[in-house]
Parts: sequence; C-alpha cells; structure tokens
Amino acid sequence: MRAMGSVRAGRAAVSLLLAGALLGACSDEPLPPAPSAPGTGTAAPAPLPAVPTATGEPMEGELGSATGAPAPVWDEESRAAAVATATEVMTAYARPALDPDTWWGEFSRFLSPAAQQDYQWVQPASIAATSVGPGPAALVDESSVYLARVEVPTDAGTYRVLLSRQDGPTPWLVERVEPPEGVV
Repeated sequence: MRAMGSVRAGRAAVSLLLAGALLGACSDEPLPPAPSAPGTGTAAPAPLPAVPTATGEPMEGELGSATGAPAPVWDEESRAAAVATATEVMTAYARPALDPDTWWGEFSRFLSPAAQQDYQWVQPASIAATSVGPGPAALVDESSVYLARVEVPTDAGTYRVLLSRQDGPTPWLVERVEPPEGVV
C-alpha cells in the first residue's frame, strides 16, 4: 500500500509541475528552475527561453541581428546577385551527362545545408535540362529580403530557383530548384 501512495504522490507532483508549466507559458514571467527530483541530486532542465511575441515590426529587422551582421536590403546589387546566383546554379545543375561526383562537387557549393541534404541523392542523368537559356533569368519574388525566387529559362522550360540569405553580407544560397510544370 505504501508503494501505491508514493506512485500517487509522484503523479500528483508531475501534475502540479505540468500545470505550473502551462500557467507559466501563458505569462511573460519566466518560471523559476524546478527543484531536483528527490534522491537524484539532478536538477530538472532549465526552462526554454521565451518565444518572442509579434510586435507588429517586420520580421526582417529581427533576423539580421541574429548573426550580428546588418540585415539585408533589396537594392540593385542584391537583385543582380540573386539573378547571377540562380543563373550559375542552373548552369551547374543542368548537366545530366556529368558523372554524379563531378556534378555534385560543382552544384553543391551553391546549396544551403538543408538543400545539401535534400539534393545529395539526385542523379544528374534524371535532370531534363541540359543548358540555360535562351533569354536571361528574372527575379520574380522579392517579398522578403531573406528570400528570392528567380525564374531561369532552360532548354527544358523555365525552372524556378528559391534562394535564401542569412543577413546582408551573406551570399545567396539555394533552397530549392523547381522544374517546370510537367517536368520531373
């Protein structure tokens, strides 16, 4: 019977901790650190930092400060860099005749870490485009200073390249290469 009482006491303690955490999550005040579990000598993990609330300020102003570098802006230089990067990316991408190691070595340098994970298994022979053009690439979406969508014409149709940047001085990196509709 004594064991049953300690289980109930333990459940009650857990319930109180969860209730306190839920109530604390509704408050702007941080929770105090939880006491260590009896007999373990180990303190509970520190609470997570508070999630910033929406202030009505543009998100772009907050993100640039995460790296300590100036936030990016849309100017002629950044627009030209986005278009040039997308063109270089598609030039490296649209080479299905290359062996996979050479193709990856030249294409992967343009990719964000997440895109490197996504594209590491692509077989160049499966790519429909073999050349860039005719015509120039065009920036088609600049709704965020951290993202750019550029359309790049190829012999297989117009590909869309999604680029990102972490802050003002950071170069554009590829997040996604989207083939034309109907092309796999």
